[in-house]
Amino acid sequence: MTHEQFTQIYLPLSGKMYALAYNILRNRDEARDCVQDVYAELWNKRDSIEPGKPPLPFVLTMVRNKSLDLLRTRCKEQTDELMETLLDCNTENQIEAASELNAVIQLIDKLPRDQQLVLRLRTIDGLEIEQIQELTHFSRENIYTLLSRARKALKELASKL
Repeated sequence: MTHEQFTQIYLPLSGKMYALAYNILRNRDEARDCVQDVYAELWNKRDSIEPGKPPLPFVLTMVRNKSLDLLRTRCKEQTDELMETLLDCNTENQIEAASELNAVIQLIDKLPRDQQLVLRLRTIDGLEIEQIQELTHFSRENIYTLLSRARKALKELASKL
């Protein structure tokens, strides 16, 4: 694929790509970076992309996946910052709370991927069910089921400690 073909096919999609990234990330700079990263990835894969494949669904899937990866990274960073803040405090209660939080995070990491994602989006990021639905494309019922199973699994894992 030539530069001109790439420009004609993928450049007009930038508005939709940005809109999706912004809806997921809720941050202008991160959304722009996400779109830029997807363009770089597309350019690197330009010769392996099927010519007859419709570009919009392919590109939006790439943006969605990249945005969710960035969200997971942000969530992990926020959790790490919270842990550092709690550990910086010297009182026994705060150290105990930090230890318990770390234990809960380790338990969450043992859950299946979808349960982890939904639980973190709901509890750590504080997103509403509708927002989670937009991000993950899971049905409302599926989100409630995943949350329920995740909480139940956490209780079972915690009781084994």
